[in-house]
Amino acid sequence: MKRLILWFLLLLLLILGCAREKKSDCTNVFCTDEFKTIGVSIKHVSDSSAVILTTYKVIRVSDKKDISPGNSIVPVNYGYYLLVDDTDVGMLRNSDVEIEFQGYINNILLIIKRFVVTADCCHISLVSGETVIYI
Repeated sequence: MKRLILWFLLLLLLILGCAREKKSDCTNVFCTDEFKTIGVSIKHVSDSSAVILTTYKVIRVSDKKDISPGNSIVPVNYGYYLLVDDTDVGMLRNSDVEIEFQGYINNILLIIKRFVVTADCCHISLVSGETVIYI
């Protein structure tokens, strides 16, 4: 009788384990309240001081769409430029997306760097790319 119950429990665990599939719709996912951002710091190689760009763009490489953030939460004079944040989770969810950072001073393209970013149901993350650039 004990063996029968044991086999039944093992069979039940096996069935439940196989029945679960990876959910990509995120309907029953609980997220933390943190708000993640990914940005890039640009510094002078000589003294590590901040490089202040006139403008910058973030381009999704696959379709050349400009996905530059509207407002940066960090003032630009710190030399930190926002690439993506958790408001972009829907665009990045469950895929690796290549983005290109383009930095300009007085309408002259000075920096081009590529990054790969992704997101789960809740937050973005950096897959590849250096977040500190020295020029």
